[in-house]
This record gives sequence, C-alpha cells and structure tokens, in this order.
Amino acid sequence: MPSDVPGRDQLLAEIAALHRRLAELERQHAQCLELERTLRQNEDRYRRLLESVTDYVYTVAVRDGQAVATVHGPNCVAVTGYVAEEYQHNPLLWLAMVPEEDRPAVLSHAARVLAGDPAPLEHRIIHKDGSIRYVRNTPVLHHDAAGNLVSYDGIINDVTERRRAEELITRMSLHDGLTGLPNRALYMDRLRQTLALAERTGEQVAVYFIDLDRFKEVNDAYGHEAGDKVLIEAAKRLAACVRRSDTVARLGGDEFVALTPGVGDDANAGVIAGKMVAAMRSPFHAMGNVCRLGASVGVALFPDDGKRAGELLRLADAAMYAAKKAGRNGWRMAGDIFPLDQSATSE
Repeated sequence: MPSDVPGRDQLLAEIAALHRRLAELERQHAQCLELERTLRQNEDRYRRLLESVTDYVYTVAVRDGQAVATVHGPNCVAVTGYVAEEYQHNPLLWLAMVPEEDRPAVLSHAARVLAGDPAPLEHRIIHKDGSIRYVRNTPVLHHDAAGNLVSYDGIINDVTERRRAEELITRMSLHDGLTGLPNRALYMDRLRQTLALAERTGEQVAVYFIDLDRFKEVNDAYGHEAGDKVLIEAAKRLAACVRRSDTVARLGGDEFVALTPGVGDDANAGVIAGKMVAAMRSPFHAMGNVCRLGASVGVALFPDDGKRAGELLRLADAAMYAAKKAGRNGWRMAGDIFPLDQSATSE
C-alpha cells in the first residue's frame, strides 16, 4: 500500500499541471478572441475610412498567386451603375465594362498586382448608362505571416472630372480659342511629324499659308465682334476644303495655315489652293452685315521646295505675299516664284 503513494502524488501533480495548462490555454484563447475583436473593429474602421475618402472598394481573395473571389463594396453602384449583386452573378463584369482598347492595360495591371506590384492605374470604364468614366484603381496588398499575398483591396476613385479638366486645359493650350482650330504650336508639331513620315514613305506634302483679303476693313467698319464672326466662318470654310485627316490651323489675326500629306503633286495642291480662294469669295454675313473679302494663298511642297518645317512655312508665307502683290484673291506656288537653289536651307 505505501508503494502506491508516490504514484498518486505524481498523478495529482500531473492533474494540477494540466489544470494550469488549461487555464493558460483559456487565457490565451480569451486573448485571441480579444485580438480578433480588435482586428474586426480595426477592419471596420478601415473600411469606413476608405469609404469616406474614396468612391468604392472591392476586395480580391488570392490563393497560390491566383484571384479566387471578389467582393465589391456597396458604393460600386455610384461609380459604375451596377450593384454588388450584379458583380456576383457575373464574375467578369469588371472586365466587360472596360472599353476594348483599355482591356490589355487593365489585364496587365491585374497580373502585376497578383505578382506583388501595388502601382495604381487609371483607365476608362463604361457606366451602366452607357457614359464613359475615368477611374483610378489603387491596390492595397495584404500578406500572411509567411509573406504570401492572401488578398488585396482595389480602391476605386472616379477621376472623370479631373481628366476632363486636364483634357480641356490641354486643348486650350493647343487650339485657337476663337475658332477651335489647332494653334501654331500644334500645327508645327503635326507638320514635323508629317515630314518625318513622308521622308520615309516618299510622299509629297503641301503646306499652305492663307491670309484673308480686306479683313481689316471688316473690323474698321463693323467692329471686332463682326470680325470674329467672319474668322469663325472662314475657319469652317477652309476646313471644308481639305480632308478630315488634313490640318487647318489659325496662326493669329486673319492668318491661317493648312497641311495636306500625300497630296500627290503640285497640280493637286493647286486645286486645293483654288478651292480655298473660291471659298473665301462668297460673301460673309456677320452681325447683320454682308462682308466681301477674299483670300491670298501660298503653297510650298515637300520635298521639292524644302525639307524642313520652318523652311516650308516661310516659303508658303512668301508665296502668299506674292499672290497679294499680284492682285489678291488668288494663289501662288513657292516653286514658281523661288528657284530651288535660292530657297532657304535652315529652319
């Protein structure tokens, strides 16, 4: 009997140790529950914060480097027009709403995010009502303790108004405020690009310099508002003389320029110049007044007359002045006025 006492004491000691271990586990469990509750509260605060500073958030679950599930936040309808349930019913809706031209960039962005790159992307989407919107997608990555990507949030901001404002500013900086035509900066950029392409393809390019005849008389007789009406109408008439792919620009005042790539030869360029002159002969009606003007046009050809943008524009300008000296209301070719060996050779 006495030999059994040490075994009983040992058993009691083990039971006591188990009780202590159980108490420790219960304490750790309580800590885990408290930590989980805190994490959930933090996540809820995080969600509310995101919803307060962005348009909506979607969450992508990731397993083994692949997206396995996506949940869209309730605010998605404000940006896209679609409710969260529609995304659940059609898992590819997020891609279907992207214009076809933007899809390669969007798919590439999604692949980079899954590879661990959180760089944002701006692209277009087609709203449910058919309108085009611009959105900025900023990923926020979430990793487990081992560093594996387990999910990411896509923070979506509607940047449509900002993009439209930027486009308007860009347009205003490159277009004439009165007529809406390209301005000198945009015209020269297009001219240089056209000449670079024509040099490779061997095409001929025509550069036109157009100046309205007797325009000052309109301003003096009827005022600048009437003059502006005439300039707007003149811009429309000149644009109608060339193809939609060609360029007509306003340099300022009553000076216009045009550019026709692939014109073929000087005869075709002369036909276009003649159309411009004829278009300006018709009376203009402005502020109840009938204004009779006309136009003098000079034409320079690439590569026959010159090979650089500034050179061609100066030659066309000089040819235009030759047309004015010849009696106005007509056109002249630079090649007929300036022999090739007398042409300027630098820009």
